[in-house]
Amino acid sequence: MMKSDVFEAHDVSAKYYDSMSELVENRGHEVLFGLTYEYIGPEEMILDIGIGTGLSSYLFHKAGLKVYGIDNSEEMLKACKEKGFVKEIKTYDLISGNWPYADSQFDHAVCCGVFHFFQDLDIFFKETSRLLKKDGTFSFTVIGTMDDEVSCVEDPSGLWIYHHSDGYIERLVKFHGFLRLKSISFYTYKDAGKKEKVLFKAFLLKKRLQE
Repeated sequence: MMKSDVFEAHDVSAKYYDSMSELVENRGHEVLFGLTYEYIGPEEMILDIGIGTGLSSYLFHKAGLKVYGIDNSEEMLKACKEKGFVKEIKTYDLISGNWPYADSQFDHAVCCGVFHFFQDLDIFFKETSRLLKKDGTFSFTVIGTMDDEVSCVEDPSGLWIYHHSDGYIERLVKFHGFLRLKSISFYTYKDAGKKEKVLFKAFLLKKRLQE
């Protein structure tokens, strides 16, 4: 399927995304917040990349951060706006690059439940590095794999789901000027039937100056 199908699928799922996340025991947003908590402070600015319904950045809002969001899905953003906690939301094609923000604009960035829809994550790391201040944090999740650099399976919905290895992530970390601070593995269920688990991995990075 083409990338546009990913965005269309999220438009369709927007109304029940939060409830489905609860049913499959998706705790990715809580894991990322827990990893990042000691590095954040009130009034700091955080960019939620692929913000969707806002699930992944709501806890940062509760901690006093100013949340900015960017996403491709209009329906997801409508659901997010209804929650009323995001300072600014922008609709933008994430994979086109040149995200509509200034260099070193943000203190932090978070990207939860997004990367497994994309084979090549280079543009995400490149743009996030550009937008973060020195020592800013970048937290995100991927579906892990012990085998290939990047492998994929076809979801029952027809979407391709990509699994990214530690080696692949580590090369992106170093190339784009980050330092890995922490990582942790966790599971979520594949669907509401709770018969099959999916291994996710959460990472916390810090932006450092290029040598």
